[in-house]
Amino acid sequence: MKHALVCPGHPEAPLHATEHGLLCSDPACPHSEKTNAFRSVDGVPVVISEIICDTLCDPAQVQTYVPRASSTLDRVKKMLVGESGVTKANCDRFVSLLKADADRPRILIIGSGERGRGTGTLWDADDIDRLGVDIYKSDSVDVVCDAHYLPFAAGSFDGVWIQAVLEHVVEPAVVVAEIHRVLKPEGIVYAETPFMQQVHEGPYDFTRFTVTGHRYLFRDFSLIDMNGNGGAEVALAWSLKYFFWAVFRNAKLAKFLGIVAKVLLRPLGQLASKASLYDSPSGTFFLGRRSDTRIRHKDLPGLYKGLM
Repeated sequence: MKHALVCPGHPEAPLHATEHGLLCSDPACPHSEKTNAFRSVDGVPVVISEIICDTLCDPAQVQTYVPRASSTLDRVKKMLVGESGVTKANCDRFVSLLKADADRPRILIIGSGERGRGTGTLWDADDIDRLGVDIYKSDSVDVVCDAHYLPFAAGSFDGVWIQAVLEHVVEPAVVVAEIHRVLKPEGIVYAETPFMQQVHEGPYDFTRFTVTGHRYLFRDFSLIDMNGNGGAEVALAWSLKYFFWAVFRNAKLAKFLGIVAKVLLRPLGQLASKASLYDSPSGTFFLGRRSDTRIRHKDLPGLYKGLM
C-alpha cells in the first residue's frame, strides 16, 4: 500500500524522496536540508524529528523501547484466558461500519508493532487497506513515527484504530487531535485505553481514563458506543499480579499467579453488574465518528451509567 508522507509537526509540507533520504518540501524547514533528511530502515520510513518536535522518541532507535518477547507464560495465558470478547465484537463492528461507508476503507493502526488481542478481523480482511505506525519497527509497522506528530495529510484515512496506546503517550489530547486531523469527515475512530491497570512498559506509561473521561478525550467526535472493557474481576487479577510482584520481587512468578487469579475469578465476573463496567473496569473503549461539534463539560455527568 502506497502512502504519502508529510513532515511531522509541519503537516502542510509533503516529504519527497531523494538520494539522501526523505526531505521536507518547505525550504524554510530544517528537514529540507540533506543533513536532516529522514532515513528509511529496510524500506520503513523513520519520520521522527527531534529538531522541530518535542518527542520521547529517538530517530536513531528503531528497536522496541521495552522487552516484548513472547514467553511460555504469555502463550499459556492466551490459551486459558483467550481474547477479549468485547474487543472482538467492537473490532467486527468497526470494520463493518467502515465497509458500509467505503468499498475499500483506508485504516490507520496506531501502535501496530504488536497485533492487539481480538483484532483478527482488522488484520485478516482482504478488502481494507491497512497502514500501521509505531515508535519501533516490526513486521506490522509501515512507518516509524511519534503519534503526537502523525506524518500524514489531513483527511487521509477512513478509520483509525488505537488500542493500548494512549496510556503511553505524554499528551493524549494532542494525539487525539492528530487522529481528528487525519480522518476524513465522518471518519471512524476506535480506542481502547486502560483504567484500573497498573503500570506497564515502565517509564513509558503515563495516564489512565474512566469511561466518561475517555469520552471527553474524544470530545470532537460523535458517540457511537462507549463502555468499560474487562470487568472488576480482571482489574482484581491485575492487582493481585502486581501485589505478588511487589511481595516476591519475581516477575515470572507474579505473572503465573496473575494468570491463576484471572482464571479463578473469571466465573465470578459473570455475576458482576453490567453497570460496574463504569466504576471498576480494567479498561475503557470509545467508538465514534469525526465531528465538528464538541461536547460540553455539562454533558459528561449525564453519560455516567454506573452503580453510584
